[in-house]
Amino acid sequence: MHRLISAFVVVLTLAAFQAAPTSAAPIARKAPTRLHAPPEGGYLVTLPGDLATIRYTPFSLDRAARLQSRLELAMRSWERWTNTRVAVTAFVVSREEWESSGYGVDYGVPVRVGRAAIAVPALGDDGTVALWSEVLDGMLPQVQGAPFRGSAPHASTMVLADIVAQLLAAEIVIDEVGLAGNEAWVRGLTTHVASLDFVRRKEAARLADLDAMYKLIIQRRGEKVMSSRDYQPDLELGDWLYFQACFHFGAQTILSKEGKGALKKLRKLRKKDGGVLQADRLLRQYPQLDEWYHAFFSAVSFRH
Repeated sequence: MHRLISAFVVVLTLAAFQAAPTSAAPIARKAPTRLHAPPEGGYLVTLPGDLATIRYTPFSLDRAARLQSRLELAMRSWERWTNTRVAVTAFVVSREEWESSGYGVDYGVPVRVGRAAIAVPALGDDGTVALWSEVLDGMLPQVQGAPFRGSAPHASTMVLADIVAQLLAAEIVIDEVGLAGNEAWVRGLTTHVASLDFVRRKEAARLADLDAMYKLIIQRRGEKVMSSRDYQPDLELGDWLYFQACFHFGAQTILSKEGKGALKKLRKLRKKDGGVLQADRLLRQYPQLDEWYHAFFSAVSFRH
């Protein structure tokens, strides 16, 4: 398992970017904020797991196995720090299977399907390159070594897709352990606390890469361009990714204080407020988080 994890981590080097073509004009793209139905049909092969079972389209075993290794390690890590056993299923599907499922989210961006499952792309292609190039201003992370399938830009989009997949898996855990909070932005923040906690302890070499990617996203917009109240299910993909970048740096303020005990501490705070984690209590508990909140979010909405 650890060998597979290491092989995945070394392909991501966001400190140096490679240019890729962008689309002529921005396209409205939906964010992965809603629950969808699982892919239909009995064509998917099952790769059983303890905490991560993979259903994959034929000829995608390599990708399915690598994804399962990461998800198993992540889910086991979160189980240890939340004292809650949560299992997930991941559907690894082709572009044709994705489009026939009618998700409405572009192929290349994972989505949640049902309460505890995600659907992810099986293979990068020219469409996923165009999608992520648009999101990242024409720049894609470099891939070290020969990809299993497709070109290097194709493979780099699967690295980006798996960053989103990990966030969605963390979101499933946050929902299950009751840390979604009383405001939508709290759920986004605690999701990143869980995801970043895992990265810090198991994939520390990726931290600088994630920082670089999220800084790039924020630099495109600047700080304080949206209110925390704008974090809603109707977001377009670019806005959703902007919020993820903000939450990434907010999560760092909590982890810098609590370390590996962050998730346990958040559960204790939730109990003090009758079982629902309160935004106001979070900001009072963590002065640096309060500074982050007022630095990154505007007091009024600029979306409408």
